[in-house]
Amino acid sequence: MKRSIDVSKSIVIVFVFSFLMMIIFPTRICAQQKITGEINKTYIVTLNDGSTISGKLISITDKEIVISSGTLGEMKLSKENIKVMTPVASINEKPSGVWFSNPNSSRYLLSSSAIPLDKKTGYYQNTWIFVNSFAYGITKNISISGGFEIISIFAKGDGPYAFYLNPKASFKVANNLYAGASILYANTIKTVDSFGGLATLNGFITYGNKNNNITAAIGWGSSNGDFSSKPVVTISGMTRVSKRIGFVSENWIIPNIGDEAKYYALYSYGIRFLGEKTSIDLAFINNKDIAKAIIIGIPWLDFVISF
Repeated sequence: MKRSIDVSKSIVIVFVFSFLMMIIFPTRICAQQKITGEINKTYIVTLNDGSTISGKLISITDKEIVISSGTLGEMKLSKENIKVMTPVASINEKPSGVWFSNPNSSRYLLSSSAIPLDKKTGYYQNTWIFVNSFAYGITKNISISGGFEIISIFAKGDGPYAFYLNPKASFKVANNLYAGASILYANTIKTVDSFGGLATLNGFITYGNKNNNITAAIGWGSSNGDFSSKPVVTISGMTRVSKRIGFVSENWIIPNIGDEAKYYALYSYGIRFLGEKTSIDLAFINNKDIAKAIIIGIPWLDFVISF
């Protein structure tokens, strides 16, 4: 039993270490980026001391750039003092000023949209402290996410050590239209009763952009060799109403266990607080049965750190 627990912990440690290496190396590559830009395009300029300046690029030479900021006017900046220049998407240019990129643009609460993660970018998500998830963009169209729970670590070695893996392929098929597919596999390192793992095949389509979008998804699942004849359907959406505030909703239509001819529904609603590299979701999951016990629904709390 002790050897089994040690192996389980080793697998978790290797999993975490692998994702930490993904975080470290892209950051180093970004720091060495050559400073280039397109005249009359808006950029967020990050200086070596961590401060940022946003504005339109007026000129660029081998040694310096000139940027026009709405609040500070024209400024000359030495390239030696610039860490990175990030182009600003048109959706983030607002009359009130420039918004930073949405740090959590590809995920709702549990599921993701068909908008791809950028290559060599990703995020870490923590849900209610005990569930840890990671995602990484391998190419511009293919990403992989995975996660594990840590409740078992505090259960004196008796926990199931649950984990999941979720590779995804997604593509832009037209302006503001994306399509994708993913495979979700979930299991436990330690056998729990007769549970042999869960796998789902999912397809989804998203309309919108990184700030405002809606996604329709459909998925079929298999558990212990039994394949569901009825799909799970989800409708999800997010909207960013200001630089630091957004709203998110994810809603499920699920076949009843044992009677797949019938369905039951769950819906969620929540507020998303945005930072330049972080987001926090405070949401509630509800339906008519849950509302009888908790009128506002079951609370959901997570935070995301993007890299």
